[in-house]
Amino acid sequence: MTTQEPDAEELVEEQPEKENPLFLISVDRLKKLDRSPVHLVAGRLTDSSPSKSKAISEMGDVKALIREISQNYKNDSNFIRSDMPVQEIVFRTLLARNNRPMSLTDLHYELTERWATPIRPIVITEERLLRILDTDTYYGFARK
Repeated sequence: MTTQEPDAEELVEEQPEKENPLFLISVDRLKKLDRSPVHLVAGRLTDSSPSKSKAISEMGDVKALIREISQNYKNDSNFIRSDMPVQEIVFRTLLARNNRPMSLTDLHYELTERWATPIRPIVITEERLLRILDTDTYYGFARK
């Protein structure tokens, strides 16, 4: 009696495709949350940002502020620090990249590889990060 060996294809179980949504900071979502996008973003201006000395009423467009931050954050070594809360690191990462949508995987990598340190390890799964971003009510994170 001979036994048939299963085909290699039968041994590989179907893996569901992993969700990898893109995230950005949504001005519309911030407004729905009754948050001022200008105040929230202006609070993250770097010391080298030209608008840092302006009054909030003079700052105008939030997109211009985000662009200004993305152009000046490299000059400020404290713009993103590993001791910041996870959501703050994600928020500042998106600001530093001019609010270009980033995938969940890329955001996870930034947190766990770039900003984690032996003193402050950031141990978080992509699934947990997804829940944090989806349930955010402060920073205006939204899927693209």
